[in-house]
Amino acid sequence: MLNWSIIRIFIIFIFTGVLYGFAKKNHNSREVGHVSVQFEDPAALFIDTETIENLLQENMPEGLDFSKYMLDLNELEQLLNQNKMIASADIYSDIQGQLGVSVLQREPIARFYDGAYQYLDKNGDIMPLSKLYSARVPLVTGFSKEEIRTIYPLLMNFYKDEFLKKHIIALRKNKENQQIELRVRNQDYTIDFGTLEHREMKISNYKAFYIKAERDKKIKDYKSINLQFGNQVVCTLKQ
Repeated sequence: MLNWSIIRIFIIFIFTGVLYGFAKKNHNSREVGHVSVQFEDPAALFIDTETIENLLQENMPEGLDFSKYMLDLNELEQLLNQNKMIASADIYSDIQGQLGVSVLQREPIARFYDGAYQYLDKNGDIMPLSKLYSARVPLVTGFSKEEIRTIYPLLMNFYKDEFLKKHIIALRKNKENQQIELRVRNQDYTIDFGTLEHREMKISNYKAFYIKAERDKKIKDYKSINLQFGNQVVCTLKQ
């Protein structure tokens, strides 16, 4: 005697498999006709959409007019991730045959000169300048490419603090005493920071000094600020 329940299940299973195979074949044969590039931080573009599209076109068979099954998205992502302006890229293809690219750019925290101007990014890696956008970051002088990494912790302190991020415009190594000097925005005085030792305390002391000097309307009276002497701020007044 036939078991119609089992037969029905078997027919449904075959029918589902046929539909899946047809849909998969149809989906894989769909041609990619458009690339959509999105930046996670579109306000500061170190690399543009056209450059990314050109990179993809140069490394995809027959440009953009090819079957979806020929795409190797992981390989394309690795290609974009090798670009010195890109931190990470995520590539996907939807059922409409559109290729989407989500790009996270590298983020510089300082600019320095070592034969040519370069950036140091927030991961402590060297990054080239961009022809499209100039980042508003502190200028570091007196340090080689190898030495720039030693002051990365201090630069990250500035980067993470919203006040200091806007306030500190330059960092220099004094050739005579090898100490760190800082320049600040819209002020005439220099800051003798000393070494990296106790940098958190020095930063805290300086911010407290600045707030009080601003409140007392005396910030324009100072010629130099010295943070090297322990838990105190030593100031020199203008003549």
